[in-house]
Amino acid sequence: MLRVDGLRAGYGRITGVDDVSLVVRPGELVAMLGPNGAGKSTVLRALSGMITPWAGKVLLDGRDVTGMRSDLLVRAGMVHVVEGRRVLPRLTVEENLRLGAFTRRAAEAATAMEEVLTRFPRLADRRTQKAGTLSGGEQQMLVIGRALMARPRLLLLDEPSLGLSPLLVSEVFELIRGLAAEGQTVLLVEQNVVQGLRVADRGYVLAAGRVTGEGSAAELLADTALVRSYLGSEGSS
Repeated sequence: MLRVDGLRAGYGRITGVDDVSLVVRPGELVAMLGPNGAGKSTVLRALSGMITPWAGKVLLDGRDVTGMRSDLLVRAGMVHVVEGRRVLPRLTVEENLRLGAFTRRAAEAATAMEEVLTRFPRLADRRTQKAGTLSGGEQQMLVIGRALMARPRLLLLDEPSLGLSPLLVSEVFELIRGLAAEGQTVLLVEQNVVQGLRVADRGYVLAAGRVTGEGSAAELLADTALVRSYLGSEGSS
């Protein structure tokens, strides 16, 4: 599905990540974990075309997509949900969702809309409501739903728990767990270590822009020294 070899990227003259390699297999939920500033979001931005990699290679289903434009990557099957719940506040829930289907024909978009609204009953109840009036948890559901409108083969999720109350965090991660259970391939960036690993199959640990550890979710959760050294105290975000 996704293979990243020797990725190097950054901003201006500042290197954000260096020599990052990782693999996400079809149907896997892989977590990329680490402290704030470790380079996790930079990796996703380089994968999704938001920034251009300086070096390395990105393969999606064996196809070299290194440095490809974001819109072309969406058409290729990779969709990035950026951090911060970026809804268009003056548009309705339904209008926000429709924006995610720009690569789809009208009939496909209509089918995708029904699928998303069935998956998110709360959004269905608020389909004519302005997105800016939704709660933080509902807005997070909306941006994930908007991404699903494109029917991605690979979903990149950046810090979905950011700024949410503990109750809403649990709700969002239950949603992510459900997506994975249905076979959606996900690369998840998350500071909330325990929550991220509880839904993941495998994980990579980043620190100072480099991969410093990897393993199954169970192995990483059991390695308390690793958690404390690289990821902070249990449950911290």
